[in-house]
Amino acid sequence: MFFFGVFGIHSAQKPIGTFHNMVCPACHALTRLEISKAYTYFHLFFIPTFKWNVRYFAESACCGQVFELDPILGQQYEKGFSPEITPTHLTPLGGGVSSRICSHCGKELSPGYRFCPYCGHQR
Repeated sequence: MFFFGVFGIHSAQKPIGTFHNMVCPACHALTRLEISKAYTYFHLFFIPTFKWNVRYFAESACCGQVFELDPILGQQYEKGFSPEITPTHLTPLGGGVSSRICSHCGKELSPGYRFCPYCGHQR
């Protein structure tokens, strides 16, 4: 008799919710944050047995900047609560185009500009 074990380790990401009406810490525009959970899990016969390396992320809809969210707030969102998110709960990660978008008029800027050529505001 042969036994073929079907098991493995995989990474997954799932959306949790949306936080509305926040000023983006990267580009200072009024935006919403899409909150998601990323984790690694072990499965046995395609049934997830346990998870580890759980992290929560928030992506800004205005500029695409990705932030790591405080795990306590992420767990609360996952349970269905809607706690207030402040910039102190967010750690900026790579990604997004926040340095290339004017926070005042929303126009795309060249990387070398300190002032927006469209509205004159400083980046």
